[in-house]
Amino acid sequence: MKYNDEESYRFHKNDVLDRCFCCSQSSQRYLIVRHINSNMLVHLCPECMMDNSNDYMLDNTRPWLGENSKI
Repeated sequence: MKYNDEESYRFHKNDVLDRCFCCSQSSQRYLIVRHINSNMLVHLCPECMMDNSNDYMLDNTRPWLGENSKI
């Protein structure tokens, strides 16, 4: 995967920045992970990441955008 390939860094259409993708609850901290089946990025709370680790993987290929980042 090329890190500058925009198609590889799209968020799932149902992902919301301030809610966990799985439980829909607000959290103080989110992990940006890749949903294995859809290959899309999502925000998960740490608890859901642990509970659903077979369906999601940490993706450290996203480039750091610094202050320009919306995440």
